[in-house]
Amino acid sequence: MAKVAFVTGVTGFTGGWLAKRLVERGYSVRGLVRNVNKAANLKELGVELIQGDLRNKDCYKDAVKGSDVVFHVAAAYRQEGVPDKLFRQVNVDGTRNMLEAAKEAGVKRFIHTSTVGVQGEIANPPATEEAPFNPGDVYQESKKAGELLARKFFKENNLPGVVVRPVGIYGPGDTRFLKIFKFVYNGKFRMIGSGKVLYHLTFVDDLVQGIILAGEKEE
Repeated sequence: MAKVAFVTGVTGFTGGWLAKRLVERGYSVRGLVRNVNKAANLKELGVELIQGDLRNKDCYKDAVKGSDVVFHVAAAYRQEGVPDKLFRQVNVDGTRNMLEAAKEAGVKRFIHTSTVGVQGEIANPPATEEAPFNPGDVYQESKKAGELLARKFFKENNLPGVVVRPVGIYGPGDTRFLKIFKFVYNGKFRMIGSGKVLYHLTFVDDLVQGIILAGEKEE
């Protein structure tokens, strides 16, 4: 019998790639979406669409039942017009809701997607995941709070879980880095910052393969 994966943020860049690779790997995938009408491509892949909002556990808790693993990718991200309170509502309260739904459903494993931004700017690189937290804005603050919540929940509820901290995700389907790449290609954007900035880029397919392994491997 195929393993069942419940994926949040499935209409996003990373979540969409994750759903695709999970289906290819033989998983039965359920995806939480706010609007099923905007997820026709996922339906064509065979993803079962669950319409709901992270902030309202009642609209998706039953759909989590029967899942082997939850991949929690959804998040409120920086964009114009997003009120500060939304970051906490989605990235902290929404994470708590999903963790509780997973526990109630008897999910075997929970993969929480954080961000390397919780460590902010590293004064003396390189650094490991043990480097101190140093979030630099309200988004990173909310992701830090969500990560700490997840780690505490894993421990207190004996729920096997992993926290993943992506950084600089690019690849087919991304538009954020594409804008910079186009400027560079056209000779209009030759240098970012002082020229001494160290920044990691992560190819999206490499990232999702790692996320899947985190959901499959106990070590």
